[in-house]
Amino acid sequence: MFQLAANAQQTYQLDIKKSKILWDARKTMGGHYGYLLFNSGSLSYSAGGEPMGAAFSLDMNSMKSTDHNPDGNKKVDDRLKTDGFFATVKYPSAIINIKKIMRVGQSTTFKVAGELTMKGITNPIEFTAIIKKKGNIVNAAAETKIDRVKWHIDFQPKPKSWDFIAALTDKIITDEIGVSLNLVFTK
Repeated sequence: MFQLAANAQQTYQLDIKKSKILWDARKTMGGHYGYLLFNSGSLSYSAGGEPMGAAFSLDMNSMKSTDHNPDGNKKVDDRLKTDGFFATVKYPSAIINIKKIMRVGQSTTFKVAGELTMKGITNPIEFTAIIKKKGNIVNAAAETKIDRVKWHIDFQPKPKSWDFIAALTDKIITDEIGVSLNLVFTK
């Protein structure tokens, strides 16, 4: 009986060419926004037809800012890859593991809970998503925020109390990074 239930579960693969993750770190004093690409992803459905879990790998080296001209964006992109920000040489991927997806009433709105691992640091994440399944295609959209400080994205590779300029710059940057997901999965 257990084997029949396991066989009825379905897994949908993320279409990495159609799926987007947008980030926005703007604040009153400026900031940046752009996008990030996926390495891979999948979404599991239960035998009863409910989404139950997901896993994603993000390509941190694909992070691009889009708020300046190409030369300005390249400078921002290069800085984002440094140790004080995302340390992409040491941590080329980030991982999202979604452990719980619960429908809100009879709607297409779901509460989503899991973990995000960036720079080798894992923290819980929670957000609300709209998930719609039609035939062999699943579309999911969500907007949330993450606190960059929890993943040591703090401008300084090794914070120093005496580095006044770096500490001041860190305070000018917003702690919350807005994240928008627009995902397409296929069977």
